[in-house]
Amino acid sequence: MKQFHWLSRAAVVSLALSCAPVSAAENTKVSNAAIEARGLTLADFPRWKAVAPNIYAYEGFHPSKVMNTVSLIVVTNDGVVLVDAMGDPDQGQKLVENIKKLTPQPVKYLIVGSDHGDHMGGNGPLKAAWPGMTVISTPASQKAMEKNAAPPTELVTDKRTLNVGGTEIQILNLGRAHTGGDLVVYLPQSKIMFMSEVYLRGVFPAMRSAYPSEWVETIKKAQAMNANLYIAGHGWVDDAATMKAGLEDSRKALEAVIKEAKRLHAAKVPCVAAPAAAAGAPPPPPCEAVTKANWGPANDLALKDSQAQIAVLKVYQEADGKLP
Repeated sequence: MKQFHWLSRAAVVSLALSCAPVSAAENTKVSNAAIEARGLTLADFPRWKAVAPNIYAYEGFHPSKVMNTVSLIVVTNDGVVLVDAMGDPDQGQKLVENIKKLTPQPVKYLIVGSDHGDHMGGNGPLKAAWPGMTVISTPASQKAMEKNAAPPTELVTDKRTLNVGGTEIQILNLGRAHTGGDLVVYLPQSKIMFMSEVYLRGVFPAMRSAYPSEWVETIKKAQAMNANLYIAGHGWVDDAATMKAGLEDSRKALEAVIKEAKRLHAAKVPCVAAPAAAAGAPPPPPCEAVTKANWGPANDLALKDSQAQIAVLKVYQEADGKLP
């Protein structure tokens, strides 16, 4: 596993982090989540960064192979707490092997920040490696994961606090966002918040199962908390100030997409979901609303071409009062 450490400066409450010794080709000024935007390839993954003592941001890659996917690993002397588990069994197995390189301690808890397959597809190898592992999610995610290799057995509707090996871990349901079953994890001792897919850094707001306006409010709740470092479920893990600014950028991009889609809806510009293209066939052209949209700060983000129409349809659904 490629190790891209951030070494914490002792006793600095603000969690000022030193620069990671990233590859010379990687441009840390680029926020776009596309792997190639950082001068990286799939061969650079998985990799991890120590964001505080015994706390790691672990990066694999999204099934699209366009961008990264991020998990959180918290190592204690009484077991490991993991948030999200990569997108497929192969990456899940690599995650198991790399956790074992970090510590002999077992994964005691797996917290489901996002119930989407790109974050839970690796559950099987984790459950096989640590059969006693407890999986925690919201009720909505439990329902969505009925057929998962490691379905949740314990639920959080509002807040649950774990104390594992002296480390306090707050599991928070701040509201529906990207999936409708979203959880964030806050570590008050180090002031780190892992937001899973509530925070998509450098990614066009993806809304396949989202609650658009509620998502904005969920981000605002996270921003109002006493966190120094916010970690996204997709997108690069940079220094604390950059990550906080990135969360604000992510919220503004989300607000811009919602506002533009609402404008198009009010103007009765049509957008109808096209039937899926046959295997090997080019994708259908975007709907009229997408062709007329001005996405503002979201225009240059990763996955725009594949996610813009999905977002328009979801905002139209919300405007019509038809969200599930």
